[in-house]
Amino acid sequence: MDSIVSLEIPKRELAAGEVHVWTLPLEIGQSSLASLTEFLSPDERKRADRFRFEIHRNRFIVGRGLLRVILGEYCDIPPERLRFNYGLHGKPELITPAEGARRGGGALRFNLAHTEGIGVLAVTQTGPVGVDVEQVRRLQEFSELVSRFFSAREAAEFSKLPWEQQPAAFFNLWTRKEALLKATGEGIAHSLDRVEVSFLPGEPARVLSLPAEPWAGGDWSLVELAILPGYTGALVLPVRNIAVLQFQIPDQV
Repeated sequence: MDSIVSLEIPKRELAAGEVHVWTLPLEIGQSSLASLTEFLSPDERKRADRFRFEIHRNRFIVGRGLLRVILGEYCDIPPERLRFNYGLHGKPELITPAEGARRGGGALRFNLAHTEGIGVLAVTQTGPVGVDVEQVRRLQEFSELVSRFFSAREAAEFSKLPWEQQPAAFFNLWTRKEALLKATGEGIAHSLDRVEVSFLPGEPARVLSLPAEPWAGGDWSLVELAILPGYTGALVLPVRNIAVLQFQIPDQV
């Protein structure tokens, strides 16, 4: 029996002020894939069936299945019994079943992101959380994307960068902004050019400028995540002084 089926993902106690960040393999063995499929709701299976290509369908199944396994461990609830609500822009929220024996603390908040064969899941009780991850690579349309979606100041700074620094800078920008927008539940369709963040290679991750709404009253933390070589990630919460603990599920599952 493989590790996912036997739920050998270790239990992690989530303390106040902590965020647990899990790196997930999205390309796994067929037996584990079949087992994770069994955990999905009918709606999730329908969503999986809409993917045209098998690789994308399987990655979706693994991401949602591992999400259920990990959240189930925190909640002491079988993965298949977890239920979710979805916000205006599709951000899921956990509904804890009445029979679930939550290990103490407040409501469990989470956010899932993925790129290629890697997923990243952030779990906390501290408040709304956003996370993003991208594989760092060169795109032909860097300048066009920056001028279209980011602020004038960011575009001006990006244009001065040496050619070799542009991929890391662009994906710093993208992941940090997307994590911010996911934390508020907006998603990337809104406000990309209205929030400003640091992004130069080697520069600490910081929020530089935010519009009044919907960020009013938040003291936002922006954290750069070390995921895997060749990847960059970002984590956002509306509080200061958070402790980030990172875990990795091995890809031999």
